[in-house]
Amino acid sequence: MPKPILFLMSPDPAVATAVAAHTHTDYRLLTAVTGVDASRQLKSCYDAGEDVALFLADQQMADMSGITFLGEAGHLYPQAKKVLLADFADSETAIRSINEVGIDRYLVRPLTPPETTLYPALAALLAQWETAVRLPAMRVRGIMSNQVARIHCDSNLHHAAEIVALSGVGDLMVIDSDGGFVGVLSEGDILRAALPDFDEILAEGGTLADAYQLFLRKGQALSDKPIMPLVIRQPLTLHPDDHVAKAATVLISRQIRRLPVVENGRLLGTVSRANICQAVVGGW
Repeated sequence: MPKPILFLMSPDPAVATAVAAHTHTDYRLLTAVTGVDASRQLKSCYDAGEDVALFLADQQMADMSGITFLGEAGHLYPQAKKVLLADFADSETAIRSINEVGIDRYLVRPLTPPETTLYPALAALLAQWETAVRLPAMRVRGIMSNQVARIHCDSNLHHAAEIVALSGVGDLMVIDSDGGFVGVLSEGDILRAALPDFDEILAEGGTLADAYQLFLRKGQALSDKPIMPLVIRQPLTLHPDDHVAKAATVLISRQIRRLPVVENGRLLGTVSRANICQAVVGGW
């Protein structure tokens, strides 16, 4: 996904240097030193469908005021944050900019040191933009995996074991003859069905070797058994429009590795912890 843009319109190289030093790698900085160039780049961004997170405009431009540019930018990017920069504390300009273009922050030059005058303001506004614009777009349908290990509800445990071994996936999604979602069969449930209990081990002699042999015999006896007695019929599921944060909360709190994504009774895919890590941390 292309990086969102932090757009700076200012003829002051010191401002450009300060903003560039603070620009996070998650954003791309665009700069313009004239109003004409700023308007041209603004239209180019809009036509290309690029996201602009924040506009910072200098009020004292030779060919266009900062207020005028921010008004133009606000029409194209109503959700972007807008910052006006001026040479001195001009209350009339501040009031007019708030009323006319709805700026989010009014900064007064000189921006020194930027660590206290500029950077906290930019960080706060970008965080607000992320919360309002990017995070709501992180839905399950955008990160789910369509490559799902499926098994028919009429299958036996031998077939289930083969799919687990070949796919490397520990949770099989069970479907019926019409393709409807039935439930989940996990490798843990299969193994637990074959594990001997304490009384069975004692009856065999009570040694580890006896337990292992009993485990093998029970596993072989289960081979032709149907999977349905072991299938979780009403597992936790996700809807494709659920937020990624909900998926992460369920996976961690319930100690689940993977959840099915179901809509109108049909299995669409699955979401795993790895999918969420990639989306949130790995550059969604």
